[in-house]
Amino acid sequence: MRKYFPVLLVTVLLMVSTLAGCSPKSSPASNPSNPSSSSPLGDAAQNPAPAAAERTVTDAKGREVKIPDKVEKIAVTCYGGATHEMTVLGFADAIVAQPTMKSFPQLKKMFPQYETVIDPGSFNEVNIEEIIKADPDMVFVGVSSPEGNKKIEEAGFPTYTMWIGWAAIDTLKQEFLNIGMIMGNEEQAKKLVAYWDEKLAALETMLAKVPESERKVVYYTGADITKANTSDWAWTFIEEAGGVSAISKGTTGDVNVEVVLAADPDVIITQGGNGTAGFLQDNRIQNLTAIKNKTVYECPIAAFWWDRPSPEAPLGFMWLAQTLYPEYTKDIDLKKETKYFFSEFYNYDLSDEEYASFFVHKKK
Repeated sequence: MRKYFPVLLVTVLLMVSTLAGCSPKSSPASNPSNPSSSSPLGDAAQNPAPAAAERTVTDAKGREVKIPDKVEKIAVTCYGGATHEMTVLGFADAIVAQPTMKSFPQLKKMFPQYETVIDPGSFNEVNIEEIIKADPDMVFVGVSSPEGNKKIEEAGFPTYTMWIGWAAIDTLKQEFLNIGMIMGNEEQAKKLVAYWDEKLAALETMLAKVPESERKVVYYTGADITKANTSDWAWTFIEEAGGVSAISKGTTGDVNVEVVLAADPDVIITQGGNGTAGFLQDNRIQNLTAIKNKTVYECPIAAFWWDRPSPEAPLGFMWLAQTLYPEYTKDIDLKKETKYFFSEFYNYDLSDEEYASFFVHKKK
């Protein structure tokens, strides 16, 4: 035993030296890179990740609106296609309160839940008690109702202001993107904007072939010949279809019959729901070219009015372009285009009968 002692001693000393060299040079508690740190969360506890940046979007009032962390239930207190924007972006089931959709039977047929949601009133005539009952995470309001919007905000609900009838093409497309960000479906919003860009570009190419001498003068009106639609969108509607407005930009209020007679429009377009018979029989305007030629048309109503700002507006532009210039727009298959839109954005297979129902008042 004794003769082996020097060898054993050397062996032990070598083992101790080796173990010392393999040991960490600092304790686990002082080494934040060591996952066996005394903190159960390791590095995350000592170096927490920075908080997520606050997300904001700019609404129609120019406000920087903070997007709530959770937006699962929403209320709508305006018309002008707001509900339709939510719907095509995939959030029909998120709507817990909105004004009645009785003017849009096709929309209610596709989304029957809209029959039973709470009606919170609209614009400045909102019912705060009903909104509180619905308890939305966010309320989408109209740009034209500051009093009603203020009541909603004072009740503690975050709001986002929609452009509604004051929209332009660019502002409406940005609104689609903003809603996509708020609701968490930016991909669908970008898809909708890309659809608009594609269809409007194709329409512009077709209409570029129409000679100036063949451009149609269009009078766009409400229920009476004196009730011209003078909104900015009215000019957008006509111009995107290649027409020339019968009245000047900046016109406000009722229009005298004499002004219409002097303009002598080639075509009269009435807002959806107003019919055409009253115009064709109006003794005041029998000398108009549009009356003589019976080129008086009522704008179609699909899931929404095609003559107003909404996701479906490109279909309205195509319809009016075909109405004004059938020989230059032969490449447009409006039924096919409409069915495609409904399939892609409403996730609904539109029947031929349903499509035909959009035009029951097209010409009388």
